[in-house]
Amino acid sequence: MSLYSIAHKMQKHVPWLWAAIENVNEELFLIRYGRKLKNILEEEQFGLYVYKRLTDENAMELLQLLNCQPKESFEYFKPHAFDALTIKRLLKNKSYLAYGVWDNEKMVGYYFLRSYFIGKAYLGKLVDVNYWGKGIGKQMCLHLMDVATALGMHMYETISKENLSSLYATQKVLDTKVIKELPNNYLYIEDVRRKSLGGVVLCLIIIDGREPIIELGCRRGYAYAA
Repeated sequence: MSLYSIAHKMQKHVPWLWAAIENVNEELFLIRYGRKLKNILEEEQFGLYVYKRLTDENAMELLQLLNCQPKESFEYFKPHAFDALTIKRLLKNKSYLAYGVWDNEKMVGYYFLRSYFIGKAYLGKLVDVNYWGKGIGKQMCLHLMDVATALGMHMYETISKENLSSLYATQKVLDTKVIKELPNNYLYIEDVRRKSLGGVVLCLIIIDGREPIIELGCRRGYAYAA
């Protein structure tokens, strides 16, 4: 079972214990990565959009973004509870590296690294449904890879084989090493900067618009067949 899966189970069944673990992790994370964290830019612009670190002062903006999304946006995106108290608590936690994407004054994306002092960080991302297809998800992946690399951490994801948009966004810009297959059709993968063709990676193949096929052991991080 992955660390991320354990975290989800603890959040659901023993939230008081998980809250205590998060506090300890935050302290240890700052001891190990605090100096490097100060060198990470709080705000950057990529193309038309501004990508900025979130604080608890952005909690209401984030809630508004989440509340405006259709139900299907959350079929595979369930990283935490979406109430104001939980979001404010997370955004105050220094090991929870959360970012927002702005189109002028409007927040149109939310992404994060849930980071652990042992050197592992887990990526999550959500893009406003009205901004799908604009390359924001891919830029989120690249940005968080830059953050993880600058800190000296490894970046992971748990992705459903059925969540094609998330798979595509990651694999378009990064190589994805499959660590293991998880229950309920999920994959536990490590994201790595694209620099070689080696390693066991995930291959997404779409054939004539039919049901997607997921294959392991391809030489490229992505492949498409028409």
